[in-house]
Amino acid sequence: MPRRRATEPILSAACDCLIAGDGDFEMSDVARRAGVSEGLAYHYFKSKAGLLAAVVERFFRDYYAVANARYPGDTPWPERERARLEAIIGFLYTDPLAPVIYGQMSRSVAVAAAEQEGHAELVQLATLNVEDGQKRGFLPDAVDPQIAGAAIIGAVREVFSQTMRQTPHPDPAWLSNRMWDFIAAAVGLNSS
Repeated sequence: MPRRRATEPILSAACDCLIAGDGDFEMSDVARRAGVSEGLAYHYFKSKAGLLAAVVERFFRDYYAVANARYPGDTPWPERERARLEAIIGFLYTDPLAPVIYGQMSRSVAVAAAEQEGHAELVQLATLNVEDGQKRGFLPDAVDPQIAGAAIIGAVREVFSQTMRQTPHPDPAWLSNRMWDFIAAAVGLNSS
């Protein structure tokens, strides 16, 4: 059996246990929920920390796929980026692990390590994205793409961290509007 098929039930069970355990789990609970022996879970992930890292990495892989999705090249920059923001908010509001990752676990070593891997790429893509908006005439040339890209990625991360800790979460349309106002200001786009 390929490794991915063998580990998927364990990863899914670990996600369920993390959600139920407010950011913590026991390997025995994960194994029981996955219908495997605890030894098999250790065989594939080596430790509880290894399994936790795999769960967090999978979450961020899915998140980055949404954040870095390609849109048709002829879509106006503001329309495209507003759609991207709404897709990200939609992902975070529907993935049951998001409140755990951005809430209780947001300052954990596992989350920090997984985020660090993708953070530089996100900033680089955001920089290229701002440059694209400038080349296409949507954004003023006076905006520094690297600073704007880094500011947007950092602010979005912190907003999600704060938002996912709130119960109930703010209305997604309200959050989208507030965040879009920030992004539009950071890149010099008239948000009205």
